[in-house]
Amino acid sequence: MTTDADATGSTDALERGNDRIRDAAKWLVASAAAVGAAMLAGSQLSSIGELPLGVPDSVDNARLWVAVTGAVAGLSTVVYAIWTAVQILLPKLVLISDLNEAWTQRRSELTTVVEHFRRNPKYLQGFVAPADIIAAREDLVAAQREPATGDEVRTQLAAGIADLDERITAIEDTATHEALKSQFRHALRKLVLATAVAAIGIVAFAWAANPPAAQPTADLRNARFVDAYLRDADLRNAKLDNVDFSNADLTGADLTGASIGGVVWRNTICPDGTNSDDNRHTCAGHLS
Repeated sequence: MTTDADATGSTDALERGNDRIRDAAKWLVASAAAVGAAMLAGSQLSSIGELPLGVPDSVDNARLWVAVTGAVAGLSTVVYAIWTAVQILLPKLVLISDLNEAWTQRRSELTTVVEHFRRNPKYLQGFVAPADIIAAREDLVAAQREPATGDEVRTQLAAGIADLDERITAIEDTATHEALKSQFRHALRKLVLATAVAAIGIVAFAWAANPPAAQPTADLRNARFVDAYLRDADLRNAKLDNVDFSNADLTGADLTGASIGGVVWRNTICPDGTNSDDNRHTCAGHLS
């Protein structure tokens, strides 16, 4: 039979274990809150307003949508992590009736708790199942209420009921501790996933909100490049309107994004190596 000292010592040990679990949960809450604060403090939210708003049909147009999605994903998972950890801090009590109900169910919130008692039947205080100790207490209570029961027997029955109550309390304390452990393990798995999603969201936001600096654009409008040797020249995004490329060699030149309105193509070697005179006096369509 479990003595009062044994019961008190066991209860204290379980309470200390519960306190350690809740302390760890507090640390998780604080960590998640710190991550959220760092995201808000370090994120260049003002730069979002500089991103173009439009259909995400290009990398530049998609940056705003990626930034918003990343920010929402990152902050949402931080909130979820805090909410998950806070659930562990809420008061939790597993009653003997709860354990008895879960004892015969295949799956329930207390499945891991039931498995613990099945693996370690000593924690059932000498009984085979929760239903047995519940039935034993009900029998003693019913006998105590019988009108024919004498005072001496009533006293013995009351002592038996008190002993069963102590055992039930010990079972409930163990069940509560195991349920809290199980909840903490599940929370950790969820937090690992949430951390991964938050990290992806932060990286996506950082990438989208910080586009590369725009390359300077050369303004060469109305310039004359007659007989010029411009092989492999970097003319990306250059303004080449009304430029004269007569007899110029543009083999391998990069004219990506360049404006070429009114350009004079006369005996010009185009970037793809063809001659403009063979291309109806133009290099349009032969820029790569």
